[in-house]
Amino acid sequence: MQIILNKEQEEAVNHSGTPLLVAAGPGSGKTKVIVERIRHLIEQGLKPSEILCLTFSEKAALEMRKT
Repeated sequence: MQIILNKEQEEAVNHSGTPLLVAAGPGSGKTKVIVERIRHLIEQGLKPSEILCLTFSEKAALEMRKT
């Protein structure tokens, strides 16, 4: 499945070297960015057990679990 990201989302997904905080308004694609970032990190060789993902929304948490 091909996910389409805008420029800012793509930059967040491909960010490297330092921790990253993703903060934006409702409906801006934060969860999509987080899911794609995790996918990118795993593709780069990071173990899933080494990734901490936090969200404050039950809706986002459910969406992340589905993916």
